[in-house]
Amino acid sequence: MKQKPKDLFVILFIYMLALGAAILTLKYAPVTNMLWKTALADVVATIVVFIFSVIYNNSSVYDPYWSAAPPFIVLYWLLQTGETEFLYKAIWILIILWGVRLTWNWILRWDGMKDEDWRYVNIRNKTKGFYWIASLLGIHLFPTAMVFMGLVPVYYLLHMDVSGFDAWLAVIAFVFTLNAILLEKTADDQLRRHLKTRQNEHARVQTGLWLFLKYPNYVGEIAFWWGLYFFALSVDRSLWWLGFGAVTMTLMFLFISIPMMRKRRKNKMAV
Repeated sequence: MKQKPKDLFVILFIYMLALGAAILTLKYAPVTNMLWKTALADVVATIVVFIFSVIYNNSSVYDPYWSAAPPFIVLYWLLQTGETEFLYKAIWILIILWGVRLTWNWILRWDGMKDEDWRYVNIRNKTKGFYWIASLLGIHLFPTAMVFMGLVPVYYLLHMDVSGFDAWLAVIAFVFTLNAILLEKTADDQLRRHLKTRQNEHARVQTGLWLFLKYPNYVGEIAFWWGLYFFALSVDRSLWWLGFGAVTMTLMFLFISIPMMRKRRKNKMAV
C-alpha cells in the first residue's frame, strides 16, 4: 500500500478517537445546557486531534476537522431535539453535502503526513519554540470556535417553532446555500486542475470562475455560512443577532486568509 492511503487510515483512526472522546464528553460532562455541552465536546475532540498533530509533528492533521465536525454536531442536535421537520432535514443535508465535498477536496490535495499546509510552516518559522502553543490556539482551537459560532444559528433554529416559517425566505436560503457549495466546488476543481497542468509554479489560475473572482473558493465558503444564518431568519426575524458567526467568518477570510494568500503570491513573484 502506498504511503498516502496508509496516512489517510491514520487520520481516520485519529478522528474516530476524537469522535469517541466527544461522545463520552456529551454523555458524562456535568453541563446541562446542550449548546455549551456541545461546545465542550467540540473542544475535547479538537484537543485529541491536536495531540496527534504534535505526535506526527504536522498541524495539517487538523485540516479535515473544519468540514468533518459540523455534520456530527448538527446530527447530535437533531437527535437530542427529536425534530423531524423537513426544514431541519434540508439544512442537515446541505451541511453533509458541504462537509463531504470539502473533506474530499482535502483528501485529493493532501499528500500524506509529509505534507503540511504552507501557512503552518510559516507560523512554525515565526514562532520557533512557541510553535505548538501557537498551533493549539491559532491553528486548532481558533478554527474550531469559528465553525461552532457559524453553526449556532442552526442550534437556535432547532429550538424554534417552525410551523410559521417564511417559506419563500427558506427556499431562498436553500438555493443560496446550495449555490455556495457548488461555487466552492467548482472553484476548487478548477484550481486543482490548474495546479496539475500549470507550466510553472508561479502561474496563476485565470480561467473559469477565477477569471472573474480572485478567490471564488473563499467566496463560496463565506456564502455557505451566511446561508445557514438566512435559514434562521426564515423562522424568526428576531434571531438577526445570530449573524455574528457569519460576520466573524467573513472577517477572518477578509483580514487573515486572503491577505496571507496575497502575501504568498507576492513573495513567489519576487523570487
